[in-house]
Amino acid sequence: MNIRPIVSSLSALAVSIALLPFGAFPAEAQMTMHFTTPFVTDSGFVGAAGNMHYITLGVTGFSLKSATIGLPIDMERSIEVKAFDPDGMEILSTLKKSPGGITIDFNQPIDPNTYVRLQLSGVDMSRMGGRALYRVSTQLQGIEGEVPIGSAMIRLKDPT
Repeated sequence: MNIRPIVSSLSALAVSIALLPFGAFPAEAQMTMHFTTPFVTDSGFVGAAGNMHYITLGVTGFSLKSATIGLPIDMERSIEVKAFDPDGMEILSTLKKSPGGITIDFNQPIDPNTYVRLQLSGVDMSRMGGRALYRVSTQLQGIEGEVPIGSAMIRLKDPT
C-alpha cells in the first residue's frame, strides 16, 4: 500500500489548520455618538403602586428652557410633574397643561452636560398591564420652536 498520498493529504491539512486563527472572535462594532440635543436616557415607574413615572433627560448641546411630555389620552387629567437635578434637588419650574400634554418651563435654563429627571405623579393606573408611551420634546435656548427628542416607554404593572 502506498501511504505517500495519505501523508501528503495529512501534511496539507496540518498546514491549513496551523494558518487558522485560534479562537473565534466575534465581530465588534464601534459606535460613537455625539449628541447635539437633549435625549431620553431612562424611564420607568417608582414604588409598588407604580403610579409615579419618571423620564430622565440627558441635556447636551444647548441649555434646556422647557420640556413637553405628550400624555396618553386617559392619563392627562390628574398628572403632576416635578423636575429634579442629579442630586435629587427639585428644580424650580412652572407647569402648563394643554390637551394631550404638559409643559415644564424651567425658571432658569438647565445648562448642558447634566441630567434632569422629570417625575410624573398621579398617573392613572386603572390600565394595568401594557405600556405607557410618552412623546418628549424640548425648547432650547437659542433655537426657535420645539425640538422633538424622542419617546419614553414605561411598562405598566401586570395585574397579577
